[in-house]
Amino acid sequence: MNVLGLSASCRRWGNTDILVHTALRGAAEEGAETRFLRIPDLELGPCVGCMACVFKDRDCVRKDRLPEFLEAMRWADAVVLGSPCYVLGATAQIKNLHDRMIRFGIRREFVGKPGLALVAAGVPGWEPLALAQVSLFFLFLGMPVVDQFIGHAQGPGEIFDDPAACDRALEAGRALGRGETAYRGDPGPCPVCHLDLVTTRPDGTAHCLLCDLPGTWEDRNGGRRFVPAPGAEPRWSDRSMQHHFSDRILPSGPRFKARIREIRTRIEEFQEGGQPWKSA
Repeated sequence: MNVLGLSASCRRWGNTDILVHTALRGAAEEGAETRFLRIPDLELGPCVGCMACVFKDRDCVRKDRLPEFLEAMRWADAVVLGSPCYVLGATAQIKNLHDRMIRFGIRREFVGKPGLALVAAGVPGWEPLALAQVSLFFLFLGMPVVDQFIGHAQGPGEIFDDPAACDRALEAGRALGRGETAYRGDPGPCPVCHLDLVTTRPDGTAHCLLCDLPGTWEDRNGGRRFVPAPGAEPRWSDRSMQHHFSDRILPSGPRFKARIREIRTRIEEFQEGGQPWKSA
């Protein structure tokens, strides 16, 4: 069993690095071979939005160290991904990973490899988006999330003052080392992402924003429970992802090429002060 630990923190041996290493230690206790990689060290540039990787099924046009990251992902049988929380969410490195990995949403190369999502946050209640952003990396790639949680600490190393988070990282790492793929974390309102991102629409129905899963609220045991609509599939299912790319993304390439001259003319009109959206 090969377990890869990824840290999206720019601070070496900060709380995120420590949580990821703790999970790797647990995996190693179960006999797994482990590897640790700091995402900021790769200095990956931002996605330029050319979509050549998707439309042409080719490697990214940017010549940086993304192939090194992909090699590590291919080596791994399971992955730990951790991020600090900055301004209510995960770091920019996490979002950059999402963008640079878009090709693998359609290739489905990493489907089935279990993942562990970790967040180190300074102040409880100031991390509402962070865990979802880290877990999104796994959901988009079709990788089952074995556990996901937030450890709270401010100064580097103060994560040791949150022994519950350290113990949970250790135990989740052991689960990865044993090859487990079943979710072992808090159940959460949504049965797919297990996160508290289910909202109420104007018509009173329920909807998980992350999973695009419709449903209803049901009163049970003095509380409300989200119940997905019968037959509804989350956006992360293989069929939904195939539909997204094959029916929505890929057809846009030929359509855009057929209109390129018209579009360039309208851009020029706009640059000269015009309102080309009115002349279409």
